Amino acid sequence: MDKFGPKALVTPGLVLVILSLVLFSQLTASTSVDYIVALHVMMLIGISMVMLPAQTTGLNQLSKQLYPYGTAIMNTLQQVSGEIGTALFISIMSSGKESYVKGVNESNTALAQVNGLISGLQQAFFIAAIVGVIVLILSFFLKRTQAPENSSAGVPIK
Repeated sequence: MDKFGPKALVTPGLVLVILSLVLFSQLTASTSVDYIVALHVMMLIGISMVMLPAQTTGLNQLSKQLYPYGTAIMNTLQQVSGEIGTALFISIMSSGKESYVKGVNESNTALAQVNGLISGLQQAFFIAAIVGVIVLILSFFLKRTQAPENSSAGVPIK
């Protein structure tokens, strides 16, 4: 990353994440567990390719004295945004399930419930893939940053 900048990892990482999300949106009741695990591994590799350079680039904006505060803020934002994202996509999944079940004649059957859950999952993963494409477009505006050489740069906090 130091040689080529953050885009060299962020862009292919986002492509992996988007690809895995699109493939997740195609899951069916007969999808094998091995396939799901492989998609999950692919998505996690893509996420790690995105997070490392993104966080490093963000922290490089700070002076060395502010690194602990920047790291604390990054960790807090990561937790909060993870919770918000989880709540949002669980809501999308639940809404998709309910919408599917309402359109079926025999909505109380186990098959209708399973198919409703799969429909909700497909919708949630598809919307996540759309968000991923937006993030991919934004990643092209990511600029390479250098850590400040002067330890007195920035505003020291005491």
